[in-house]
Amino acid sequence: MMRILALVPGGTGDQLLFFPTLDTLKQQYPNAEIDVVVEPRAMAAYRVCQSVNRVLKFDFKDRNSLADFGNLLGTIRDREYDAAIITQPSFSVNILLWLSGIPKRISFAGQGDFLLTDIITADPEEYAAVQKHNLLMAINIQKLCPPIKVTLPKNDLDWAASEQKRLGIQKSGFILLNCGAYANYPADSWATIALDMQAKLPNLPIVAIDSVNNADLLKNLTAKVPNLLITSPTDIGKLTAFIAAANLFICAEGDAMQLGVAVGTALVAILGANTPAGSLLPIAEKRIKYVQAIAGKPLKEISPQTVLAKIWEG
Repeated sequence: MMRILALVPGGTGDQLLFFPTLDTLKQQYPNAEIDVVVEPRAMAAYRVCQSVNRVLKFDFKDRNSLADFGNLLGTIRDREYDAAIITQPSFSVNILLWLSGIPKRISFAGQGDFLLTDIITADPEEYAAVQKHNLLMAINIQKLCPPIKVTLPKNDLDWAASEQKRLGIQKSGFILLNCGAYANYPADSWATIALDMQAKLPNLPIVAIDSVNNADLLKNLTAKVPNLLITSPTDIGKLTAFIAAANLFICAEGDAMQLGVAVGTALVAILGANTPAGSLLPIAEKRIKYVQAIAGKPLKEISPQTVLAKIWEG
């Protein structure tokens, strides 16, 4: 039996962008055991992925001791993997995998290349899911990158249906806002967007997602927007199911944006200036629209009128 290990640093969004690679691996090698090593903050992402056997925890960004690396090395050696895929080049991780004796070690060009067996050159302008999928060329898989897909447990779908009923929106449909805790897009701008949409679509309720650390933003927003509804999903499955139920999802750049991509909901994303939009989103899809901050300018300087123009364009 083939055993494959993927080491995927980053948050939930980074995992979602790797799902197409995992799905292709599982399709190509249906009997393979596929394990992933992810940071603690990202483990919940695998609640909505069926292509993985085991999720192992390792905090790539922490100041890991030799003992931490030794523990991970021991776990990897015990499993006797045939191949390892590393999604972000890392000298320390490359050393770890070289010491593990895994015969095939695949990553992008970067630090510690000489410790790898296969090096793929990444194009920073290319959609990140496609970039990661290109790593499979090292094991002779030439298939096109499929879209991000998630699998939702029935209890999460049931929760989304009951939540719509609780909010009184199960028949009307709704617009969903993910204002984000760290995006620095201000409550005043969100309020302008919401009020304009309420005026133009008075029968379509607007729901905002209550997430970690955005209590102050939501408090300011609810004071400015009458009849704004709030939903508080308690895990990634419920959040994903609720995004899937929305007519339109307007979100600041972040993990939830990738969930919107995965479930197929019409999406308008508000992006920072640091990363090309085509790397973050499959911008060729007509259902996906975005506005992006000007280079060197913060996200908060995107005017709500710019966002609204994108929402209302044909």
